[in-house]
Amino acid sequence: MNKQLISKPVIENIYENIKNKINNKSIKLSIIIVGNRQDSLTYVNIKKKKCSELGISCEIYNYNENVSERYIIDKINEFNEDFSVNGIMVQLPLPKYLNQLNILSKISIDKDVDGLHPHNLGLIMMNKEPIYYPCTPLGCIKLLEYYNITIEKQNIVFVGSGMVNLPLSVMLLNKKVGSITLCNENTENIKENVIIIDIGINRDLNNKLCGDVDYDDVIDKVKYITPVPGGVGPMTVCMLINNLIKNI
Repeated sequence: MNKQLISKPVIENIYENIKNKINNKSIKLSIIIVGNRQDSLTYVNIKKKKCSELGISCEIYNYNENVSERYIIDKINEFNEDFSVNGIMVQLPLPKYLNQLNILSKISIDKDVDGLHPHNLGLIMMNKEPIYYPCTPLGCIKLLEYYNITIEKQNIVFVGSGMVNLPLSVMLLNKKVGSITLCNENTENIKENVIIIDIGINRDLNNKLCGDVDYDDVIDKVKYITPVPGGVGPMTVCMLINNLIKNI
């Protein structure tokens, strides 16, 4: 039995629909990134590459860590007013001296294709449909749906919190899961025969991409697991582009 929840067949279907909807239309995504974190640069380049494959213009604005918050906000306002820009995203995390909430809240909610504006997140908290769902949580749910994994009345455990787990936990609660438990990195044991969605991305001692879960250690104990790479990461990029073309 194949235990891997691979994203490739899921995104192939979605990208076919995206291509049909784009149909030579002019679409532009503007991405702001601050600093030179290698993981952030990698993510941004993956998004740009996928946009290029689809004929979407993707402009990356990379600023040094001494850039002022005011300058970033002015740039966002410029994108907000530019009718040629369909979507705006700020690559996270930002350096700590910048007010992440303040910056994200300046993105027009109609161009918030990452789904991280407080307005969109607030609607999710109220069990209302936002203009855009956040990409990684939405990707996780689409992955489960594709593999016909029922989440109603199931017990779901999250390890960690933050920009993915908190909105995802609420989105799942809105789908009437049984219960949700929030754990942290000090949680030691894993129950057998569970489904693991690994949203982490790291490099092991051999510089090989891996997730937060010790894949080799748990593969014989789980029911299903997302591989890294090839699991949630491509789903996130796919959801971003799907959000981008949603209203064209």
